[in-house]
Amino acid sequence: MEMTIGQTLLTNAFNFGDREAIVIGDIRATFAELNDAVNRRANALLELGVKKGHHVGTLFGNSMELIESIYALARIGAVVVPLNTRFSSAELIYVMDHSDVSTVIFQDQFEETIQKIRPAVSDVKQLICSGETVPDEFIDFEAKTRKQSVQMPQTDVKESDIATIMYTSGTTGKPKGVVATHKIWVWGMVNAILAKKDIFQKPLTVFPLFHLGAFMQLFACHFSGNSMVMLKGFDPKLVLETIEKERITEIFHPPTVYRMLLQIPDLETYDLSSIRNLNSGSEALPDEIRQQLKKVFPQARIIENYGQTESVGGLTSLQAEDADAKRFSVGRPFPNTRIGVVNEEGNDATPGTVGEIIGCGPSIMKEYYKNPEKTADTIRDGWLYTGDMGRLDADGFLYIKERKNHMIISGGENIYPKEVEEVLYQHSKIIEAAVFGLPDEIYGQKVCAAVVVKPGEQMAPEEVIDFCKDNLASFKKPKEVYFMEDLPKSPIGKVLRSALKKQYQNT
Repeated sequence: MEMTIGQTLLTNAFNFGDREAIVIGDIRATFAELNDAVNRRANALLELGVKKGHHVGTLFGNSMELIESIYALARIGAVVVPLNTRFSSAELIYVMDHSDVSTVIFQDQFEETIQKIRPAVSDVKQLICSGETVPDEFIDFEAKTRKQSVQMPQTDVKESDIATIMYTSGTTGKPKGVVATHKIWVWGMVNAILAKKDIFQKPLTVFPLFHLGAFMQLFACHFSGNSMVMLKGFDPKLVLETIEKERITEIFHPPTVYRMLLQIPDLETYDLSSIRNLNSGSEALPDEIRQQLKKVFPQARIIENYGQTESVGGLTSLQAEDADAKRFSVGRPFPNTRIGVVNEEGNDATPGTVGEIIGCGPSIMKEYYKNPEKTADTIRDGWLYTGDMGRLDADGFLYIKERKNHMIISGGENIYPKEVEEVLYQHSKIIEAAVFGLPDEIYGQKVCAAVVVKPGEQMAPEEVIDFCKDNLASFKKPKEVYFMEDLPKSPIGKVLRSALKKQYQNT
């Protein structure tokens, strides 16, 4: 039997048909109901001429219609190209053109966006609108779907077929299309489940479904036959209310989102006792946040994960039982995964020496779409060169230092922003901080810090600099400090240092 994304849903519809599969707001569906809805959409897509191998863009907020559409496209062997709803018009045009999408399915709330970019994407042959209000000029997906049978479409989808092309956020240039087959996704699901040492029960996600993290949570949850609760967007109070109402057992947030949850004034009034796992990723979890989470969720295991879009999930995981002994580590490799650290010559670095992190395994991407040069530079002899700098200790635990392009070289010294940020987070007045480098005529680069101060508090740049000087080598302290109301972030809450560099490079 071919292990494909569509097959995992079909298996669970057969084995656990009456079990709840998805909850979004007031909408709930069992595996059998979801499978029937997916078949209707798959048959509608086939009738509209969408075939195996066609590239189809999806522009949606989190919704049942999007989940059904993703599974339907996977079931007929079409390639899903999730479109980032936060991309600018120019970025959307680039991704649609670069990915060779022939059809775009979009939610009615994005009609204005589609109308704006429509003249520039003439190669898109079909525009399919999903929602209650569909202009006559677009194909009405809901009306077309309602007329279809729940009969399983007869298609021949192989695990070696391409399932998705997911575009990176483009923080280091143009967005790159990460190509993953059905087999790669299935291995990613297996790794995600095994790494937890605790089967999925009822996780909650707020990640947008154009991001790999949300895809993997959804697929891994359904692969293990469990229910997923999804919010349409992030609201700290709604997250807490949903945990209490739905008896959520697991959440996955980047550190910035956990920080927002911890700032809710009446946090202690919520019943959060159902939570068993707190997962963190996208950037290192500051020790200060870890200790606060332990107090609020004393019954929960805190698991820190490291990976990237190119690894289609995780590369390493730090389990709760190792966290105290291996502070600041991101753990050891996921099951079925190997990692290493290499020097500039490509040779294995000795334990404790910083080098580039590499990884290999069955969940590594196939390639960058239409970019053989970058693919050859990133995947060498089966190893993914991550562009992240780190070190391994004698026990095989990985410690992240920084992205290669984020490392600051000042006066010939390597300075890692995360090290400076860890110190800043120890200051009682600081909520958020991001450290980045800007050009300096004398030293090559200078250390800069963007800081968000707690409500009601005030700080001067000298206070920040002196605090760092007391806790770091002098050359690592910030030379410039910028105070902000909020740090620029990606859709999953990851701080965008590239945006900070762009904002302050001419100040």
